[in-house]
Amino acid sequence: MATTPNALFVVLTALFALAHAPQRACADVGDYRLVDGGVVYHGNGRLFSKPCVIQADRVYRQIAEYREILDKGLTDKDVRYHFLMKKASEKFLESVRQLAKELDLDLVAEVGAVKVGRRGVEAPADRTDDVISRLR
Repeated sequence: MATTPNALFVVLTALFALAHAPQRACADVGDYRLVDGGVVYHGNGRLFSKPCVIQADRVYRQIAEYREILDKGLTDKDVRYHFLMKKASEKFLESVRQLAKELDLDLVAEVGAVKVGRRGVEAPADRTDDVISRLR
């Protein structure tokens, strides 16, 4: 089986393209990466470009229902705890959703959960106070 110069050129060109394709794909890394998917409060941790971070504990401590849990020392064995925690969680998530919508953010996660993916990119802003200001 004889190979023509054109066939050899096509094969070598294809091999060259395949060998260099992964490098081009790797060079297009996103600005951010999620390092802890367990603390994402809004958005898709696999697909985002405009994240912010918050301190959920600080937000929860501003919610009356959560403060009642702490003040009364309620635990998950108390029936009242579950009602209060559900209400506090609803308020928390609604404030997070409002923030994301108003600031056009596609991910809200806990502080430390999102890292910068490349040099020259600013760390995600801490928007804890903005979430607290939206609590009702």
